[in-house]
Amino acid sequence: MPCRNKVFNDWYADGKIKSTWPLHCYRDALKHIPVDASVYSSLNDDIRAALRAAIRRSHGFTVPSQVGHGLKALGAGKVEGTVATIPSSSSTTTTTAAPHDPALTTAAGATTADSSSGVPLPIIILGAIAIALAAAGAIGLGVRHWRDRGTGTASNYDGTRRRRRARSAGR
Repeated sequence: MPCRNKVFNDWYADGKIKSTWPLHCYRDALKHIPVDASVYSSLNDDIRAALRAAIRRSHGFTVPSQVGHGLKALGAGKVEGTVATIPSSSSTTTTTAAPHDPALTTAAGATTADSSSGVPLPIIILGAIAIALAAAGAIGLGVRHWRDRGTGTASNYDGTRRRRRARSAGR
């Protein structure tokens, strides 16, 4: 059995690495971390921390005996469910939780009271910017139209009007 498996087995037990292994075991384990564990867990970070701790131990420094985030960091542990009823048009949503856990009751109440039918704030901001840009363009178009209304060159302005005025002013 490769020594990287010893590191993996030590971590898989409770999300912590409790033993000190040879440094090449940590390096080998870092090269062979399973894809799902690297994406969905802190295995990579925990092995790196255990490698640093092993190096510090080899240099005579004191380090914690256990390295890792543990299963609580992964969202595992004691999980208690809640029951929510889907409201009809005349009833309200009720959520029940274990009476001894106020944090669970608060979290469940907050999620059911939150309205997910509202427009997200970034969409509102982008809409306001779009309206402001459209208004600025319309104002610019109106100003150009107002300037050109007497010459008959509404949107075909190329500078000839300015030259004509300069010639007529010079005569």
